[in-house]
Amino acid sequence: MNFLGHIFLTPNDDDLLLGNFIADSVKGDPLKHYSGKVAEGIRFHRAIDAFTDSHPVVRQGVSRFRATQGRYAPVVIDVIYDHILACDWADFHDDPLDGFAQSVYQRLEARQAEFPERVRLYFPFMQQQNWLYNYRSEWGLLKSLQGLDRRSNAQTEMHRALDVYLAHHQTFREEFASFICDAQRMAGDHF
Repeated sequence: MNFLGHIFLTPNDDDLLLGNFIADSVKGDPLKHYSGKVAEGIRFHRAIDAFTDSHPVVRQGVSRFRATQGRYAPVVIDVIYDHILACDWADFHDDPLDGFAQSVYQRLEARQAEFPERVRLYFPFMQQQNWLYNYRSEWGLLKSLQGLDRRSNAQTEMHRALDVYLAHHQTFREEFASFICDAQRMAGDHF
């Protein structure tokens, strides 16, 4: 799961949200940098990642990207799953996606002083370009993959994953529907 999936699974608590959002930029023991629920949000993010990476349905999806994405295939599936979640948002959440996204941006913006440097750099772009909402379009999906290409330290072509996704669109959607139910149970059991 990428940004949207992680946020979707996070309980409605600003400290947990902050921790989950910044987790990829916090190395090592979160308690060395943050306390209380923020540290718990970081641990929760890591639990989601571990659950996702080991889930058999996710592994099936990852295998379809191996030929074109190699070791970046798990990164690609995270973005693909955010796209599917955004497309089917009304099936999972009562609030419209755009309103949900704007609320998340506002809540995170109020906590910017606690962002690690890396997050401080990309958050304004995320907010201005409305990444959470734009995951729902094919254009937004492509932009997300191109952004990963730009931010990668290696030569990647993650944008090529769009062709693989489109070729197996229905299968990915069915797999996601199975996975997200399990992910919601895992998140509920975590707290």
